[in-house]
Amino acid sequence: MTDIEKKPSLRISPYVFGRAQVKNKVNYLIDPKGEGTATGTPERVVLTRWRQRKFPDHTFSGDKLSSTFWRAVAMAYGKNAEKICKMSLDKLQSTKLEKTETLNSRGFLKLPAASTLFSLFQICGPQRIQVLLDKHTSKEHEGKSGVPDLFLYATNRLTGKPTIARFVEVKKPDEKISPEQRAEIALLNSMGLHARVMRLIEKPTKKP
Repeated sequence: MTDIEKKPSLRISPYVFGRAQVKNKVNYLIDPKGEGTATGTPERVVLTRWRQRKFPDHTFSGDKLSSTFWRAVAMAYGKNAEKICKMSLDKLQSTKLEKTETLNSRGFLKLPAASTLFSLFQICGPQRIQVLLDKHTSKEHEGKSGVPDLFLYATNRLTGKPTIARFVEVKKPDEKISPEQRAEIALLNSMGLHARVMRLIEKPTKKP
């Protein structure tokens, strides 16, 4: 196990049960003990378990990030990180709705919920967002991605501000990490953000 698969801590179980092939995807039981019947993709498993975390005065949230996330941000909100970070939650939502047709016309440009965008922008801040926007919209990066699968965060109920935050690339047991994914995780960590790979560990399905 490499360093990018060990930290920062997520405090959720990596163990999965009930592997099943659904068309071209793998699903697992979402419950960390292999109980119940709810299933999901590896990303959905990690996202659901994160959202179920408990910590005093905090709520846990998160969303999936598309491979074209930063290009979609640039298309919807422009490439000026200072202006983006000054947008209110309502403004992010209304602009997203205004740009829906444009984003859909490109097919591959997708944005998560406005609440996720708001928290992500607050966590990252304008300087780091500018670096990421410039990288992902550059000609040199065309046809490449590396964007982690998930942005996970927790919000302090007392202040309303996001505190804990993680960028997470989810991998099945033997799934490879691409050079672009390694580079993106290294860049995020070098800027003081917290990014890692969450590698799932398959366990035999429990007998009834």
